[in-house]
Amino acid sequence: MLDKAVANNGKMMQPYLVNSIKEMGVEINSFKPKVIVEKICSDETVGKLKDCLLAVVESEHGTGHALESNVYRFAGKTGTAVTAMDNRGYNKGAKIYQSAFMGYFPAKDPQYPIAVVIQNGSESKLAYGGVVSGPVFKEVADKIYAEKIGSESLDNIHNGVDSGVSRFYGLKTDLDKILNMFSYPSTDSATAGSWRSTTLLNNQANLNTAYNIGAPINKVPDVTGLGLKDALYLLENMGLKVEAKGKGKVTYQSIAQNTDFHKGQSINLQLN
Repeated sequence: MLDKAVANNGKMMQPYLVNSIKEMGVEINSFKPKVIVEKICSDETVGKLKDCLLAVVESEHGTGHALESNVYRFAGKTGTAVTAMDNRGYNKGAKIYQSAFMGYFPAKDPQYPIAVVIQNGSESKLAYGGVVSGPVFKEVADKIYAEKIGSESLDNIHNGVDSGVSRFYGLKTDLDKILNMFSYPSTDSATAGSWRSTTLLNNQANLNTAYNIGAPINKVPDVTGLGLKDALYLLENMGLKVEAKGKGKVTYQSIAQNTDFHKGQSINLQLN
């Protein structure tokens, strides 16, 4: 609630879930927003709090910096807490983590506050709010922004300079469209084939063959790094039966690259 109050220039509202109740299309009851606290602090303090929440995302050392968008600005706060499992206390074998990201967007004219709280299992490898709950916030916010708010043409969006290395895979035709849309210069060192491995560094893309072009069709390709849709398209067209777990990109395949296979054989994919 405090996060929402900061976005609302210090005015704290009472949370509610239902706007109205209707019967056969006729409204029989409605619920209006109610102010709990007119001002939680001074305007100067609210301004400083907004700057702090924005820095969580936009500062180079912010705990949510990896979530920053070049399309719209949002602010928020990450949170990570250790909680006891059942009644066994906080010992190493029993503790679990609760990860949170609470924020609002657009930063200049806040319209949507979102709170994401995830309690991890005891075997989870990830714990911090910025890497567990943050991506969920970002995915929901992206969807809402695209459908309800965003109207700026992609031509007006400044790419910025990204010094990090990004690697991804896909069809050459699809990659060319994306790179051309964002005006990324690219070089393609492959001479044949439809699939490409792409390295993006300093806003320049280098394309290379993703698989051994000319290899026998009964050899399993390397699909790590691909999204599920592309991995399914490639493997199922070769006659493999795919079983996948998780979401995101393929991080593991049960049959190694360049291994012989037969049609109808099962291959397991793990996505993360």
